[in-house]
Amino acid sequence: MKKKRKRHEKAEVEKNDLKDTVDKFMKLKNEILSEKVEEVFRNNPDNHQEELENIGFQWFDDDYPDEIEEEYHVIAQNENQRTLLAYFHGHIELWDTLIDIFLSEKSATEPNYPLFRKYFRQGNLHLKSLIYRGLEKDPTDTGFLYDLAFFHEFHPMLGELIAYYSRACELADDSQTFLELAEDFHFNTFPDGYDAYHALKETYGPDTTKGMIIDQLIQADREMDEGIMF
Repeated sequence: MKKKRKRHEKAEVEKNDLKDTVDKFMKLKNEILSEKVEEVFRNNPDNHQEELENIGFQWFDDDYPDEIEEEYHVIAQNENQRTLLAYFHGHIELWDTLIDIFLSEKSATEPNYPLFRKYFRQGNLHLKSLIYRGLEKDPTDTGFLYDLAFFHEFHPMLGELIAYYSRACELADDSQTFLELAEDFHFNTFPDGYDAYHALKETYGPDTTKGMIIDQLIQADREMDEGIMF
């Protein structure tokens, strides 16, 4: 009985430690986001929409025709972008260097968003293949998973998106990575009516580390919804 009690006590300690870790992460994330939003409205009140997009907000309004007009007139601005365009148009084959070029352009100080958005909107199959190649190299890469989710926004493929996120969550070998992947999974599939948290909870159960992380994310999400007031 003593051994059983000790194991139970140890499990409770580990569960509480995990809860504290998730709570601290979510609190820090919310504080950082709030500070960034306040900074945007303080420093860029007349251009807040673009600045908010830069920190992850999405807008669904009547600007859609403006985006298409912008994409129609956009041109490549450097050699890397011209190389990627050659690939998107089928003039060159996909090789690993192209992935490095793509990542370099995405992380540039001023990415050419309209240029790349144009090919996401078109559903360019070469771009999709590049994203898949990136995920073959690292199935848990949050950047390529986000690219796949963005592709899905224009050309729905919910089943594929669920499959790739589910595999990423399965392969995540540390709590922090799993937490971030699970949160992204939920964020990128919830608009389509899919409950990623529920699916992950069913997969991992209540007594595993991943299952406990999902419980904490569900609770944090519920508290965040209750605390948001507009």
